[in-house]
Amino acid sequence: MEIVVSGKRQEVAPGSHICQLYNQPGEALDVSVSLLRNGLASEDRCFWAGPEQSAVEVQAALEHALAKAKRSPAPGQLTFITEKDALLNGGRFDAYHLVSAHQTFIAQSVKDGWRLVRGVVDMTWLTRGIASSQDILKYEAACDAVFTFQNAPIVAVFQYDYSRLSGAVVVELLKLHPIAIVGNFIKRNPYYLNSEEYLKKILQIDRERRRQPL
Repeated sequence: MEIVVSGKRQEVAPGSHICQLYNQPGEALDVSVSLLRNGLASEDRCFWAGPEQSAVEVQAALEHALAKAKRSPAPGQLTFITEKDALLNGGRFDAYHLVSAHQTFIAQSVKDGWRLVRGVVDMTWLTRGIASSQDILKYEAACDAVFTFQNAPIVAVFQYDYSRLSGAVVVELLKLHPIAIVGNFIKRNPYYLNSEEYLKKILQIDRERRRQPL
């Protein structure tokens, strides 16, 4: 299968864990609509998670694209998540709880007869004010370990407004995604590292912090 960004095509395989860094809302909208439209056309289960206002824009653009193609989603094929509590653990951003929720969604989708899941998550919306940089990197490392290394039947795009991130966090995020979308470009990421080793380092840092005296 492939993902299209501003007319540029990139082959992706199931288990693809993709980072999108944008600074214009239209960039995130275009990628969301492209991924969902192609997923619906391929009879995949699709979901999108983000704020209500953006959901309205995505739905309108997607409906327009589907109308031109004379298509419509099958019952249960497309889910929009606009309440953060559906992804949080008691109001907290919990990396492992969220990865487990993704795994549950994938398993249920396969059980229901869907071949593949395609999803988009607005991470700037989800993590704003409730997640540290360390929390975000732990989540991304865990996602990559589960999706990429287990060849999970999912293609997921995690979107970040990079104007809200420090340069150091942007660099670390790129290390955790085999494919990156930056602005209008999509390509294999030369900075990608083994996320399982990365996750071990994060866990070691967490253990050392807990051992420090108050």
